Amino acid sequence: MNMDRKILAVLALTMALTTGCDWIRAKLDMPTSEDIAKKKELIAQKEAAEKAAAAVADSLVAADSTLQQVSPEPVPSKSEVQKPETASSGLNLTPRSNLDKTYYIIVGAFKTDELVKASFRQHEGILETPFAFSGNGLKYVAIGGYATLEEARAALYQAHQKAPDAWVWKKK
Repeated sequence: MNMDRKILAVLALTMALTTGCDWIRAKLDMPTSEDIAKKKELIAQKEAAEKAAAAVADSLVAADSTLQQVSPEPVPSKSEVQKPETASSGLNLTPRSNLDKTYYIIVGAFKTDELVKASFRQHEGILETPFAFSGNGLKYVAIGGYATLEEARAALYQAHQKAPDAWVWKKK
């Protein structure tokens, strides 16, 4: 009789070791290794989505901090004579007052016309035809204008494929 118990104990121990903890966990209504693996995969997917959203949010925060630095151009008085910037360089700048959208995707801000023209060539065909406007002593190169922030964010995500330093500028 004692021998039967030993054989039964060894058999039970062998069965527990060969079937693994999943059988025991299933009997105790605990998550099995398959359940744990699925949960880990869902967590990894969620973290990847959060990182992507954080990257877009970071670019928008950077854009917002840059917006604080860019102030609207002062309106010249009637006695001041305004010399157009396009006369000396041949660069066609869009006046800021003619920007009809609220949000714009900016790919660069430059001091020289040569850099603006190089940026035009570099960013041609990403979203829209690049255009430039001036403000705060710089010439900004934009590749798209949008009415809502959601549209601008979607376009920014697309633009980041070819222009990772692009950011959203909000017209005041």
